[in-house]
Parts: sequence; structure tokens; C-alpha cells
Amino acid sequence: MNQSLPTRAFREHTDLAQLKRQAKELLDAFRAGEPAATTEVHAHYRDADLTTFALHDAQLVTARAYGFASWPKLKAFVDGVTAKRLVDAVRTGDIARVETMLRVRPELVNMDMGMDEHRPIHFAVLARSPEMTRLLMGNGADARKGIHPHREATAALTLAIEHEYDDIIAIIREEEARRPKEALSPDVAEPTGDPSATDFRGRGGPLLTAVLENRPDELSRLLDLGLDPNERVRVMGMDEIVFSAGGPLYLCVERRNRGMAELLLEKGADPNANVFTSGTPLYLAYSRQAWDFVALLESHGGLLDAISAGFACQTEAARQLIADEDAGCLRADAVSPGSTVAEDLLWSAAGGGDAAIVGMALRRIDWPREDTRWGWPLWQAFTCDGDIDRGLACFRLLLDRADPNVNRGGQTILHTVMARGGPSQLPFADLLLDHGARTDIRDELLESTPLGWACRWGHVHFVKLLLARGADPVEAGAPTWATPAAWARKMNHRDVLKLLPTSTS
Repeated sequence: MNQSLPTRAFREHTDLAQLKRQAKELLDAFRAGEPAATTEVHAHYRDADLTTFALHDAQLVTARAYGFASWPKLKAFVDGVTAKRLVDAVRTGDIARVETMLRVRPELVNMDMGMDEHRPIHFAVLARSPEMTRLLMGNGADARKGIHPHREATAALTLAIEHEYDDIIAIIREEEARRPKEALSPDVAEPTGDPSATDFRGRGGPLLTAVLENRPDELSRLLDLGLDPNERVRVMGMDEIVFSAGGPLYLCVERRNRGMAELLLEKGADPNANVFTSGTPLYLAYSRQAWDFVALLESHGGLLDAISAGFACQTEAARQLIADEDAGCLRADAVSPGSTVAEDLLWSAAGGGDAAIVGMALRRIDWPREDTRWGWPLWQAFTCDGDIDRGLACFRLLLDRADPNVNRGGQTILHTVMARGGPSQLPFADLLLDHGARTDIRDELLESTPLGWACRWGHVHFVKLLLARGADPVEAGAPTWATPAAWARKMNHRDVLKLLPTSTS
């Protein structure tokens, strides 16, 4: 498998003709001895020989530079053989199209649908399609990986079991039995190591490895060879082209390894590089209150962007970003593409538990109450890294502006609270109900109401609350497997069953 790190990013509306032209230009530049082309070729093609290097070799280098293992895979992606189109074919039951696409790009079978982590096998199971399920499983689909944030409940096999789709269950188990045991994913992944630490396994190259192994001499040698100190990598598991950069420096901050951090910074490492889902090295220094690293990184150009300022609860930095935006001097990388300072601050400060910044952002946001964008800040406030009181303060501010029933896939924030909240988080549910959260909305995956979710997860405290607030305990019109009592029985929550009417248990 190609292990080289990607060096190119797609331009808008990239097509095959452009890629062919790029490969031809790379070939000509390499043959002419141009330094940039020579560096790129050697980064992706070991022992490239100038006398024999041909167009097909340049095409391979071009594909690897974009993060693909081969030219045919890059071509297939540009031609529309993508995860999204595979899911479309699965949903419409187009067996022939799915077979054709998987022959060209078999890795698509286990690609996530962007950040929501839906995979083709989920749609085949929910459609109760035996033929499609067998086809995907025969091509290596993983039926045991769930969807964030409720992975233990949303693996395709779990959904089949809980929907009582016996035919689908049998197909999945039959196809799994054909595989080597070590190829199976666990039903629920076990946490490993420090839960506050970033897991960099398989997410970097030689520089990150040198930091992981605490080998400053090796890090220095690699940097002297000209390797990119930011070590950009393509995020795997998604068909969408997403890059992560800055892992080596981020890890130095996490491990308080100042010496190796200085080596990287001296070679141009960017303290503002974004490590996918983890933020920037400077954000980490602020969030860990590692003030010596804050000073070091800021002396090398480190500046908090809006998301980092929100999560790190840096009120003055947030205020300055807003002032810069108003003055027209905001730096380009201070906000997410297509976003504003206030929009980035809103959800990140909710996640950091900073009500002052949330209030500052809300004064600049005019979303309608029913706008689905409210769902993400509400989620962030509920799962706030700070204490519950800080999260509640943000949650309350948001609910003064947002419809509590905004949802995605039928799943409202009340559903999420029911699944993830402990007794100490009852105030979140009370706030939602006080602001008009409905108890009769069913999500798409479990086809259940918030009470059904509370029963599935065995959360007695929420079951009692919802029943006291008028939730229907019977749900006569629900699928028989998705009633509150059905969930309590399936999950063997006897204490929950005792709270439900006898006729339903």
C-alpha cells in the first residue's frame, strides 16, 4: 500500500483532462530537473529513474499526490465513482451499479458518508434488502461499526437485530463466518490509553513517528532532508478529500516536548495548522494552560482562530476577532470556509462552556428558530468540556433563540440527552421540555421517541421525568419492536419496565 503523504489539493471543478495535463507537466518538469518536480516525484515514487520515468509513472505520482493509491482510483473518483453515488445506488436498489462501482473502487464499501459516518451497509439494512446486504457483505462491508455519537446502538448488525430483521441478521452472520476471525470489528470498541490524549496511530508519517518514539536526532535528520514539518496527511475512512496537518508539533505540545517543538518550528512548522478534529497546536497549548508553549508558538506566528478561541474560552481573543471582522482586516484563516466569526464562536464556545462568548456571538446571528444549524451548538453545550453548570448556561442562552425540536434524521437534541445523559444532566432535559421539546418525534435509525431512547439505554431518571411530563408510555402506533416497553424488554432493563403500564410489559 502507498504510504506517501499527499502534496496536492483539488481545485474547484477538477476534471480528468486537467489531471492528465498536470501529470504531463510533472513529467516534463521532472525530466528538466526542476527542483519542485524532483522533490514531488521522489516523495511518491521511490528510486524514480530519470532515464526510464514515463507518463504512466507521472500519473501514479499525481494520483498519490492527491491521496489515491493509483491513477485508476483517482480517475474513478473524478469520474463520479464516489461514496455518495454508491450510497445513492444502494438506496435505489441498483445492484448492477453497485457491483460496477465496487469493482473499480472496492474501498468504497467501508467509506463513511462524510462526517455523519453512515455507510452503504446501513442503508441496505434499513431498507431490509437481502440482495444488497449480501452484495455489500460479500465485498467486505463492516456491519459492526456504528455512527457517532451513538456507535454502540447504530452498527448495521445492531440495527438489524433491534429491527428484528431475521433474514438480514442471517446474511450478515453467514458472510462474517466466511471471513478470518481477526477481520471482524468488535461490537463496541474498547477505549485505550489516556482518554484526553489524541490518538495519532496510523495518522502520520515519519516525522510524527519520530515524535511518538521521542527520537529528536531522527526528527532533526528528517527535517534536514527537507520533509514538510507540518506533515500533511489525508484523513482516511472518508471519500471526501480532507487533510490534516500539524500532527508532529501538536504531539510535541501534548507531550510537553519543548526541544522537539523548537526543532519543528525552526524548520517552519505552522502553530496554526489544523489537526483533524483536534484543532491547532496553539489551541492545545491554550486549552492545557501550557503558557510556556503558548509564548513559544505565538513567537512563531501562532494566532487563535475563532474556533480555537471559543473552545479555549479566550474572551478577549474572541472580541478582537469580531473587531477585526468589522474593520475588514480579519485574516483569511481565522474562520471556517463560508462561515463568520460569530458562527464559529457560537458552537465552539458552547463546547468550551463560555456563556460570555456565546452571548457575544448570539448578538450577531439572525438564524430563524427552526434553522437546523442550531442543533450543533446545542449538542456542543450539552457535551461541554467544562462543568455542567457552564454547559447549562450556554444551553439556556441557545434555547432562548432556537427551536428545541430542530433535528437531523428525526433525531432531536432531546433524543441525544436521553441516550447520553446521567442523573446530573436532568436539568438539560427539563430545559428542553420547558422550551417546548416534543416527546412524540421518532428518529430514522431507531424509529423511536425520546422515551423509547431513554428505555433503550435504561435511564430510569429520564423515564420518570418524561412520564411525569406527559410522554405517551404505550405508543400504540409505534412499530412493535420500537415501543418503550419493547426496548426495556430487549435490553433487560427491569427497573424501567416497572415504571411502564402493565399492559405494555
